[in-house]
Amino acid sequence: MKTFQNHHIIFILLLTTCSLPVFAASILNLGTGDARSMHFDATIGTIFIADPEIADYQVIDNNRLVVFGRNIGTTTLIVFSENSQTLTEKKVVVNKSLISVEQLISSQYPNADVSVLNLGDRVVLAGTVPTQKEKDEIYAIAGELLSKDQKEKTTTLVSLNTNTPDKTIGFLAHKTYEGLVNNLEVTVTKQVNVKLTIAEVNSSLVNELGIQWGTVFENSFNNGQFFRAITGLNGSATNIATYLSAINDDRIGQVLSEPNLSVISGETASFLVGGEVPISYLTDDGYVIEYKTFGIGLELAAEVQRDDKIMLTLFPSVSSVDEQFGDTALDVPAFRVRRAQTTIELGDGDSFVLAGLLSTEDQESLSKIPFIADVPILGALFRHSSTIRWLSSQRSLWLPRSLPPILRYPAFNVRPLYLAFLVLI
Repeated sequence: MKTFQNHHIIFILLLTTCSLPVFAASILNLGTGDARSMHFDATIGTIFIADPEIADYQVIDNNRLVVFGRNIGTTTLIVFSENSQTLTEKKVVVNKSLISVEQLISSQYPNADVSVLNLGDRVVLAGTVPTQKEKDEIYAIAGELLSKDQKEKTTTLVSLNTNTPDKTIGFLAHKTYEGLVNNLEVTVTKQVNVKLTIAEVNSSLVNELGIQWGTVFENSFNNGQFFRAITGLNGSATNIATYLSAINDDRIGQVLSEPNLSVISGETASFLVGGEVPISYLTDDGYVIEYKTFGIGLELAAEVQRDDKIMLTLFPSVSSVDEQFGDTALDVPAFRVRRAQTTIELGDGDSFVLAGLLSTEDQESLSKIPFIADVPILGALFRHSSTIRWLSSQRSLWLPRSLPPILRYPAFNVRPLYLAFLVLI
């Protein structure tokens, strides 16, 4: 009795497993003019196709037939055996032929391994590409050749500093195409390292260093590059920072920040050093406290181009609480903000200076001879008052570098399992 039950269960499982292909209907994707061979173990008896204008067939022998696409559309193919059993039932989807698209991509991007496939009413890009830039370009080319409906997708850089608005990165914007799936994988992910020195210097320091920005840029642009050296300091951010520290006079110059950011190509990064000021607002529900940030901020977006050039969009800003213009009655502070925005393309290791964010500060001083200057009327002859206006400029020295790529598949030294056991013996 036990043996019978076991055989009975096995018989039911085998029967169920064998009956699944009979009722399962799959999809056969073809391009116009493409053909697909189908082989069966049983002898082919009758073939039914719903619309021969969309797809048709040709019997090769008793066990093989070829299905080919005629026109764009969808139809149904059913193949029966000589015993009227259903051998297969497929939904045949015929789309536009993708051979020309594959040939164009292969000719323009020889280092990429890309396949263009029909999947129902969608087209799938599969394979590997060397860079993110080539992935986006291949996707755009395929979308245009297939006349797919497109939408613009932008990348927004959210600022950590509440005094700085959010920005849209132009060169990171790309199009999305309806019905086109991008499954391309980037074999090597590139990174960008940006070393930055933000310094606030007095105009007298620039004269002492002998830096003439117009001369520097004029000589550098003649070579098709940004300058690599500043006269007297060799263009080094470290030398500028060391010089300012040696002066030890904040009125002459001071290094505000030296961030060092690394970011994956095509992504964004942010940096903020400062504080937060609470600001209260009166609403219907009572007072609401909101914190406003201030300090030294940097937002950037970077992308490595195909020729290893680095595209950068930079948003440096310096903000501080301005007690002079704040509303003391309502306890609402004011902020002094200096910000800039630029998009630039550099080579690996090239540097550039962003300058011109000026600010002025008046300082009153009183010089006098002790005791004698305090004598009424006569003491005025021994006192001297003056007002000094300091003109300072925020200058930023940037040094972007392309970091070694991230290997997606590290080469691990794997040894057989039995060798690990032999070590333990």
